[in-house]
Amino acid sequence: MKILYSLNYPISTLSQETIYQGIPASPGISYSRVYRYQKSDIIIDDGELHEREISLELEEFDKAIERSLKELKKIFEISKERIGNDDSMIFDAQIEILNDQYFINKIRERIQIEKRTAGYIFHDEIQTLGKIFFNSTDEYFRQRFSDIEDVKNRVIRNMKSDKLVSKVEENSIIVAHELTPADTILFSRRKVQGYVTDVGGTTSHAAIISRALRVPAVTGIKNFSFQIKTGEFIILDGFEGLVITNPTGETLERYEQKLSEVKNYENTLLKFIDLPSETLDGKTVSLTVNIEFDEEIDFVTKYGHCDIGLYRTEHLFLEAGDFPSEKYQYDEYSHIANVVYPKTVTIRTYDIGGDKLLPGSQREANPFLGWRGIRLCLDKEIVFREQLRAILMASTLRNIRIMFPMISSLLEFRRAKEILDEVKRELDENEISYDTEIKVGIMVEVPSVYFIASELAKEVDFFSIGTNDLIQYLIAVDRGNEKVADLFDSFHPAVIRFIKKIIDIAHENKIPVSLCGEMASDPKATVLLTGLGIDEMSVVPYEYPEIKSLIRNTNFNSAEKLAEEILNCNNAVSIRQKLTYQYESTRIDKSKNNIGLTDESTQISLP
Repeated sequence: MKILYSLNYPISTLSQETIYQGIPASPGISYSRVYRYQKSDIIIDDGELHEREISLELEEFDKAIERSLKELKKIFEISKERIGNDDSMIFDAQIEILNDQYFINKIRERIQIEKRTAGYIFHDEIQTLGKIFFNSTDEYFRQRFSDIEDVKNRVIRNMKSDKLVSKVEENSIIVAHELTPADTILFSRRKVQGYVTDVGGTTSHAAIISRALRVPAVTGIKNFSFQIKTGEFIILDGFEGLVITNPTGETLERYEQKLSEVKNYENTLLKFIDLPSETLDGKTVSLTVNIEFDEEIDFVTKYGHCDIGLYRTEHLFLEAGDFPSEKYQYDEYSHIANVVYPKTVTIRTYDIGGDKLLPGSQREANPFLGWRGIRLCLDKEIVFREQLRAILMASTLRNIRIMFPMISSLLEFRRAKEILDEVKRELDENEISYDTEIKVGIMVEVPSVYFIASELAKEVDFFSIGTNDLIQYLIAVDRGNEKVADLFDSFHPAVIRFIKKIIDIAHENKIPVSLCGEMASDPKATVLLTGLGIDEMSVVPYEYPEIKSLIRNTNFNSAEKLAEEILNCNNAVSIRQKLTYQYESTRIDKSKNNIGLTDESTQISLP
C-alpha cells in the first residue's frame, strides 16, 4: 500500500519549474521547505544560556564526552590489533585529554559562570590547549596539534548530534549528499516529510528505513544538494523518483488529484485486510510484515494482528549509539511479543556492519563483505549472549522465533546454535523460564548457502531468503551505489532460479521457507513468488493490503505456469515485461495514477 503525504505550503511560480530525475527510494509525495544537511559542517553555537538551560547544557556536554570516550577507546583497541601498541598511543593520548577531570571541570565551571554554550566554551579551551602544543619548541608536541583538533571536532560533533535536529523545522524535506541509517532515524523525530540524496539506491538501509517510517525519498540525483538552498520549496515524488523545484500551480493540482485517486485505492484494498491470505483455488501463502521501529507496531494491530516475519533489532543499536543493555532488550522483545500474541514474531539477531557502523570503528574497504552480521556477533560473544538471553527470557508466550543473519557456512550456524544452547543451560541453572522449543532459522542471503542448503536444512527449523543482500552478492552490485543501480534487479534470472532452488530444498527437508526484502514487497513479484511455491512473504507494512489483494486474486495453478515460464526466460527485461502485464491484469484497480507534467517544465536527468 502506497501512502501519500501532502502539506499545505504555498507554491512558487516566480522561476521556471525544473524537474530532476532520480531513483524512487520510498513511495509517497510531499511538498515543503528544504533543510539542506551538510554533515561535514562543524558550526560552533556561541549563544548565551538562560539560567534554566544551564543544567541541560551540562548534561549534554557530559553525554558528548562520554560518547567521545567510548568511540576513542574502541578505536584504540582496534588500532592496537592492527598496527601495534606504539603507533596506537596517539589515541590513548586523546583519551587522556577527555579523562582529565581538571580540564573537564574547568569547562563545566565556565559554562555555569559565563552562561555560554558548552560548544563555545569547549572550543575556546581546546584552542588554548592547542596553541600550547602548536607553539612548542619540541617537534613532537607541535605535531600533536592536529590530534587536539581531532578531539575538538569529535566532541563538538557529538554535542551537535541532538542539537542538529532542533534546528530542523518540523515538516521539512531533508536534502543531503548522503544519509546514514542513524541520520534517517535522527531526523524522523522532527516529522520530516521527505529525503533527497545525491547518492544511494533503493535498497540502502537509509532507503529501507524511510519506507519503514513511510517517509517519501528520492536518491541518486547527482550534486542536487549543492544546487538547493535551505528554505526553498520543492515537490518530492517518491513514486516516480522526481524532485520538482519552483513547481507551478498546475503541477500542484495534478499531484493533489493523484493523492485523491490513491486514497480511494487504499480504501478499496483495506477491505481485504481481515480475509485469509489464500489464492482463488485455496492455496495458503502466509503474509507477514517486517518491523523495525515502534511506529510500525501500529500497522500490525491495524492489519489484524498479523505475524511479524522479520523484526530487525539494529534500530536498538542505532538509536542508542551502542549495544543496549540486556534489560532494555528484554523489555523491547517482551513488548513486541505481547502486542502480536497469539501471532508469532521472528527476531533477527544483530545485523550490524555494512552501512551500519559501530561507534568509533574504522570504515572497511569492503564493509558489506566484511565484519558484519553473524561474523560480528560471534566475535563479540558477550554482546551476542546478552541478546540471546534477552530474546529467550522474552519468549515465555511461545510466540518468538530466532533468526541468524549472514550465515555463509555450516560451522557458523553450529557455533551460533552452540552459544544459544549454552545460554539456555545458564537460564535452566538459574530457574529462569523461556520457550524450550523455540524455533531457530537462518537468513539465506550469501550465495555459498546455495551449495550447502541441503546440509543446513537438516539442522535449522526454517529458511528466510533475504533478497536485498542476496541480490547484491549474487550479481556483484553495490546496492547503495547509484552508478550501478540499474543493475540491481530482483528479476535477474539468476535471482529467481536461486530462490526456486532454495524453496525446493526446504520443502524436500520439510521445513518452511519465507522471503523478505524489497522483492517480497514488490507487487509485481507477488504472483511469481506464489507460483514458485514460497510459503511466506514478509513485506513492509504499507504494502501488506495490496500484496494480500493480489494473492487473493490469483489462481495458484496459473501462478505455477507463470513461474515455469519465467524460469525459462534468460533476461530480466523479458521477465519484467511479463510480470508487469500479469500485475496489471491481477490488481483490483487498473488505474495507474500517472502524473502529467507541464510543457513549460525543464526536465533534468542526471546519472
